[in-house]
Amino acid sequence: MATVATILDDIDDKFCQCCLCFKQYKDPRQLPCLHRYCSGCLDEEIQRTHGDLKCPLCQQEADVPEDGAQGLKKDFFMNEIIEFLDIKKSFQDEETHECGDCSKIVKARSYCFKCSEFLCDGCHEYHLIKKSLKEHRPYLLTLKDVKTKNLTLQKLSSLKQAPMCKTHQDDVSRLCCKTCENMPICTACTYGGHKSHEIEDAISLATVKKENLRNQLAYLTKSTDKIKQEVKKTLQLQKDVVATADTKIAELDHDAGEELNKIGKDIEVVSEERSNAAKQIRDKWEGEHEQRQQAYEEKMKRLRKEHEEMEHKFESDMNRNIEKSNETYRKKESKLLSKQENVEKQLQEGKALIREEKENKLGKTEGAIVNGKSTVERIQNLIETGSNILVSENNWTAIQNADRVCAASGSLIRELEGGFSELDKVLEYPQVRLSLGRAEKMKISDTAVKDVAIDDIKRKGWYIDGVAAAPNGTIVITGGTRQKQAHISVIKLDGGISKQKLIGSNYQNPYCSSAFFRNHEFAIATRCNANIGLYNADNNTYHSTDLRKVISKEVRVWGITADGSNDQIIAGCEDDPVLYVLNGELQLTRTINLPQIVQSAADIVVNYGTIFICWESSTSAYAINMEGELLYQLPTPDSTNCTLPFSMCTSNNGSVYVLLVESYDTSSVQECVITQYNPDDGSLLTTTPLGAVRGWMATAEIDGAEKLLLPSQFEGMLRVYGLEED
Repeated sequence: MATVATILDDIDDKFCQCCLCFKQYKDPRQLPCLHRYCSGCLDEEIQRTHGDLKCPLCQQEADVPEDGAQGLKKDFFMNEIIEFLDIKKSFQDEETHECGDCSKIVKARSYCFKCSEFLCDGCHEYHLIKKSLKEHRPYLLTLKDVKTKNLTLQKLSSLKQAPMCKTHQDDVSRLCCKTCENMPICTACTYGGHKSHEIEDAISLATVKKENLRNQLAYLTKSTDKIKQEVKKTLQLQKDVVATADTKIAELDHDAGEELNKIGKDIEVVSEERSNAAKQIRDKWEGEHEQRQQAYEEKMKRLRKEHEEMEHKFESDMNRNIEKSNETYRKKESKLLSKQENVEKQLQEGKALIREEKENKLGKTEGAIVNGKSTVERIQNLIETGSNILVSENNWTAIQNADRVCAASGSLIRELEGGFSELDKVLEYPQVRLSLGRAEKMKISDTAVKDVAIDDIKRKGWYIDGVAAAPNGTIVITGGTRQKQAHISVIKLDGGISKQKLIGSNYQNPYCSSAFFRNHEFAIATRCNANIGLYNADNNTYHSTDLRKVISKEVRVWGITADGSNDQIIAGCEDDPVLYVLNGELQLTRTINLPQIVQSAADIVVNYGTIFICWESSTSAYAINMEGELLYQLPTPDSTNCTLPFSMCTSNNGSVYVLLVESYDTSSVQECVITQYNPDDGSLLTTTPLGAVRGWMATAEIDGAEKLLLPSQFEGMLRVYGLEED
């Protein structure tokens, strides 16, 4: 593209070639994108596309005037260059022309742009000395000017005089009629057909339009560097996409490898246990056989027949027990082998999903790079075209072209202000979780295996709103006091309290719930003041943050759960379809919008990346992923009237337990049941009636086995139920 500083001698023929016919432009016309083509080529393109005209170079759509290409703007800038090149060629080829003054046929050595004629040497000298032709002198171009090779577009534009008035053809157009689409007119026209029209001085109007164009080009020049930086950042983003995908696959390989190694070792252990069990049974029975044999030998003659019958029975029983033992261990082996096959299958599916997502993201970034480079080219085209207009001495070039360049740049500026939001989430990958099928049917004891009377809580008339347990066996209960405070109490299995913390004062409703976070820390939520805190059960310290100030909204916290391995504390609020995720520093890191069917979150638990939710007045519990998408609804058993979810917890094998009640009314004694669900698909595994018991649940390691904890709200009692594989 030629710029204002381009020496005209450096312009090659290709610059003046139409990219459709590959010939020198004939009557060049400009599209709104400022790309130029021959008017005839454009008419052919309009006919070929049935009027749906797009720029062949940048594919920008263009409206087709009623008279076709003739209705598009003429390219005055290109016409000037072509006119000069034609004159230059005549000079260089020493072509003969008729002199515009004396009509002699001579070799052209000068050209008068005011006369629009070639001149012989004599008439050229006459132009230089004749006073009446003084006004022609600035518009003379000679062979010498061409040969010096320093003629620029700016200098060429100064040789062109202002257009003549179409109505008064002897007068130069020094005014512009804006009413008639910037038509060049003379002073006499203002008293005739253009009377009462909006008239502007051509020089003043050109100055204003140049200044407007100059400002927009300055903005575009700055934008070019910004876009180049965005393209550079996007190229780096491509590398990050690939690196992130590779890291995800490596992590998935590592997780699956550990699980497969564990399963392989478990298979070896079960196989060895099976052999040992059979050997123990055989040794036991053979030992007894030897003892019996000795007794039988002493009474051989008298008891031979009886001995033979007992021998036969003994052998049958032994074989039957060995087969029973073998069958038990074969089932275990089959389950482990099925798990192994399932993990390997999910590993391949997970890798395929990540790879597919990687290709999609690479496609998006590649498209963004192409669009960015195309935008840079469009900006450069606008800057170059606009710069030519700004330095042109011909005011009519600015009047006729500045508005179109401003319109094109304005559209481009609006695109730039839109930013690059389509790449905001390009590094986010779908969560791939290995569904390991850990949940087995568990039998919950019909009655509590241990009742822990917390006398201090009962004596003071305090109540319990939550319970949580750490892997080391530390049990924390939370609730409210008669003094309108919230309490956090670390209890022992003999009913004693080892540590205790009181929170706040004069709470109208000191509801307080808890969840284990990590190490010795428990996440605490107080409903009345929307505080979310961390309690350290080792040193009895507590610190918190007010969620209302964090999110600038009035809320009441209901449920809380935590995932220490991922540094996440998740809180749900009353009548608020949003979950709030905080880190270990109690800083808000993200929010999760709940599905429309989930209204709020009174009790929540997180299990292997799945969030389970229930709330007061809900008729079902639901499972969602970390993006807030509904996974499934937990079914309720048909064999009971207890269908309303009250509280939830999870166990070590991944199972989800839900306490179901008949009604949320706490004024009457009601039956309740506990249901167990498979977290992989939400299928119902077991249903256990518990009688008139209700409260918040948790699981804990007690005496080397996992137990279910269920405190009563107002009785100061913690009931412990057994969990055994069914």
